[in-house]
Amino acid sequence: MSEHLLARRFQRIRQPGTTEWWVTYLVGPPLLVFIGIVLFPRIVYDQFIWQYLWGPVVADAAGEPVTRNGVTATPGYTFVNTFVYLGIVGYSLPGLRLLYKHLDIELDERLVFVLVPFFIAGGAMRALADASLLGGLEVLFITPPIYLIVAVVALGALVLGEALPRRIPGSGPTVVGVVGSIWAVGAVGYTLLYGGTLAETFRPAVPLFTLTAAGALTVGFYVIGRAGIMTAFTRPIYLLVAFGQLWDGAQNLVGTALFGYEPKMLLTHHIYELTGVSSSTFLLKLGLVPIIVWILADSEDEMERGWWWLLVIAVIAVGLPMGVRGSLRMMLGI
Repeated sequence: MSEHLLARRFQRIRQPGTTEWWVTYLVGPPLLVFIGIVLFPRIVYDQFIWQYLWGPVVADAAGEPVTRNGVTATPGYTFVNTFVYLGIVGYSLPGLRLLYKHLDIELDERLVFVLVPFFIAGGAMRALADASLLGGLEVLFITPPIYLIVAVVALGALVLGEALPRRIPGSGPTVVGVVGSIWAVGAVGYTLLYGGTLAETFRPAVPLFTLTAAGALTVGFYVIGRAGIMTAFTRPIYLLVAFGQLWDGAQNLVGTALFGYEPKMLLTHHIYELTGVSSSTFLLKLGLVPIIVWILADSEDEMERGWWWLLVIAVIAVGLPMGVRGSLRMMLGI
């Protein structure tokens, strides 16, 4: 290969969207990890990937610490896996953005709202995994694999909808909404059916209470917006962002105050351990809601639209599914 051709290849690697860029973007990181495992299996796999990344997922599915090659992995989040997960999310965003542009998919408010059933389905599937009701597939529906599965199914539904004849306007979001709704109804329905017929503990009042509490607080923020104090709260998209965070906060409050649960997420868990206050996560979420909404509203006209909508989706994804999962877990007493 001539130096000129080689230089052109390297130049194309730096150009987002080219074949060379996609190959490097998708194959590069897994290849580096594979090489590391081959050369230094004990350090790269056993003492890093197993102990901090994959091992905790397996341990969470098993409900107890698991050991491989003398290295024990425990369920839950650590500083290491939390920052690795955040890094993976950050790395995936440019690819997602380019993929949406390549498929000519418009990121907008309608698409975000039709994704809501997927967030609900993801939370319900996570609760079913906690209850060991997925026939040995629990490991696939634990963080972070569940996020990948939900994203792939949602993207597949969107691509399917966009592939329908162009004479059907808006078919992409419609198909996403239908597929997500079927999944959400099935997952939540299965949880309720199991709880009402086979579970030793069944507390249907718990999700009703947390849902109502989150809804009431969201209405409160809407009233604040109508009063002109923070007008962003009059817009449905910001109310959805607020509702997701508040539902997570409400289920954390009920879980810690009434049933002895501890917050799962790294930050909220450490705040709870430090303060010993059962309402710590709820108060944190309540305080963060106006800050998050203010940041989103302030950046809406400054950021590129695609990036902004991806940010909104990410914020909803770390709130709403947790509210669903926690409420259903407490309902089943697990």
